Amino acid sequence: VRSLQNLKTTDTGFKDLDNIVSFQVSPALSGYEDERASAFFQQLLEQIRSALGIKSAGMAAANLLAGNEWDSTMSVEGHKAADGEDMQAFMNALSPGYFETMGVPLVEGRDFDRRDVRHVPDGQPSVAIVNQKFARHFFGDKSPIGRHVGWGDGPKTKLNIEIIGVVGDSLFEGPREGVHRQVFIPKWGKGTGVFYVRSQIDSAQTYNILRNEVRKLDAAMPVYEMKTLASQLDETLLSDRLIALLSAGFRFLATILAAIGLYGVMAFV
Repeated sequence: VRSLQNLKTTDTGFKDLDNIVSFQVSPALSGYEDERASAFFQQLLEQIRSALGIKSAGMAAANLLAGNEWDSTMSVEGHKAADGEDMQAFMNALSPGYFETMGVPLVEGRDFDRRDVRHVPDGQPSVAIVNQKFARHFFGDKSPIGRHVGWGDGPKTKLNIEIIGVVGDSLFEGPREGVHRQVFIPKWGKGTGVFYVRSQIDSAQTYNILRNEVRKLDAAMPVYEMKTLASQLDETLLSDRLIALLSAGFRFLATILAAIGLYGVMAFV
């Protein structure tokens, strides 16, 4: 029970989880090509941000606090990997405005903007933002701004992704896994989009507003996994909650049996 309480009170790195609503849409499943899907995401974000009661909105490729994992081996400018050193970082692709929506502070440098979110023929981003844990591990006390990273760890790896910002640490999978080194790249893109919306009104009203905004662009577009970030955290901790509940139940049963046994012995004496 104490372990569950510790997990529930772990600092996620995000602010006011009850006020952040997430949902997912997948234009590709509705037959959208990459260019059309990108335009859909951009228009939907703009509409949501202008809706009454919405404070800010951003989009990500991977949903958070859901136990998911997207990681990649990285090469880092100026860092020679030791034998057996773990060079992996957890990844996510984000739209501008994501960090503001999630309440993750920008520690150094700048956030993504429209100039970063552009189509690259080979799908390779040119800029990235890293979290503090990544910056401390590979650069120590020095600033990582202007330094470069690249995919993979081979001798031919191209260090062609420039670090433009550093943000505060936040969870990816959940409280039990803790904070990972993270690299964020800009994305407008294809595939599934996970939208995060910070609202100034109650969640039920927010759900209706968000569904209506999607319906305005495409009435046939499915909207799924709509929930607050606090609800997502509760779902992630479901197994821990069940274990705590069973443990507490057995403890209560053992206490009752011990009390009955003690009463019986004392009554006999």
